[in-house]
Amino acid sequence: MKGTLTEAEKIMLAKLEATVESGVTATLAVIEAGKALATIRDRQLYRDVAATWEEYVETRFRMTRRRADQLVAFAGVKAALEETGTRVPELSEKAARPLVGLSPDTMSEIVAEAAGSPEGVTAGSIRKAASKRKPKAMKVAKPRRFKVAGAIVQVVFNRKGTGSAIDALTAALRQAEADLERQAEAA
Repeated sequence: MKGTLTEAEKIMLAKLEATVESGVTATLAVIEAGKALATIRDRQLYRDVAATWEEYVETRFRMTRRRADQLVAFAGVKAALEETGTRVPELSEKAARPLVGLSPDTMSEIVAEAAGSPEGVTAGSIRKAASKRKPKAMKVAKPRRFKVAGAIVQVVFNRKGTGSAIDALTAALRQAEADLERQAEAA
């Protein structure tokens, strides 16, 4: 089969291979950038030039803290997958986002399931496989505002809150009364 390409095809092949190599190099550079950002952040090596991590990445690299954290997370996902022996060279940074925060074994299972899907390993197939394993977020009730004489009382529910606004207000009233009693005893 050697020698079947024309000179024009050889030139085209060389250009296309260079494009592929630059893409692979870019992905590796993103991973290395994420690792470097993680080290800078974790060791606070920015402390002489910026007061906060957010300020540092915005002024030094013109990126948001969220974007910097995404790059750090991508590098962490790739490292965790490599630890388990799972090689996914085509895994993009966007596709890796649903894997952030999961155990390496769970990541490997998700990637294996995505690879077995008809479309292969894509952001969508990984997201779909990950959604089956991630715990569903609990819904939090909307804050309630009550206008009373001389004040507005707002009840903001947290994820642990399972009661009603009346339960929350009753508990707050008991706590306020106890605080007043302690203040009176201290005086």
